[in-house]
Amino acid sequence: MDLNKLTLSDKIIAGSGILLFIAYFMPWFKVDFGIGGSVSASGGDVDFIWSTLPMLIGLVMAGVVIASKLFDVKLPDLPVPWSRVHLGLGGLAALLVVLKLLIGEDPSSVIKRAFGLFIAAIAAIGLAAGGFLKFQEGDDAPAAGGGTGSAPF
Repeated sequence: MDLNKLTLSDKIIAGSGILLFIAYFMPWFKVDFGIGGSVSASGGDVDFIWSTLPMLIGLVMAGVVIASKLFDVKLPDLPVPWSRVHLGLGGLAALLVVLKLLIGEDPSSVIKRAFGLFIAAIAAIGLAAGGFLKFQEGDDAPAAGGGTGSAPF
């Protein structure tokens, strides 16, 4: 396993996907009862769309990068290039987690944001940044028409 095969975007995607998975199990929201203690809710306790879906997106993105680069797994051909898939999925994950960070749980209650939500937001933004860098690197697919790149004449 040669880690030198990974580009900067691959490292960011893999690291952010793993970090988002870890943050999923950390407290995202908490309620303090003063002397009586506090109660917290992890990402698994938050709605599927806001926490579980971005975590699964992060794992899939990290898995695709690791499988294709480190284990030389041939990815299936898609109607769009894989770089665009990474860009779109990373952007979706970041949008969902950052919106949850901004919206919160219930503005009229005593529920406050906990550190796990902030870590998840940073990781999701990392997925979006890695997807953007992957998109900037260009497509891994051969140029249209195949061949060796020489003129057909």
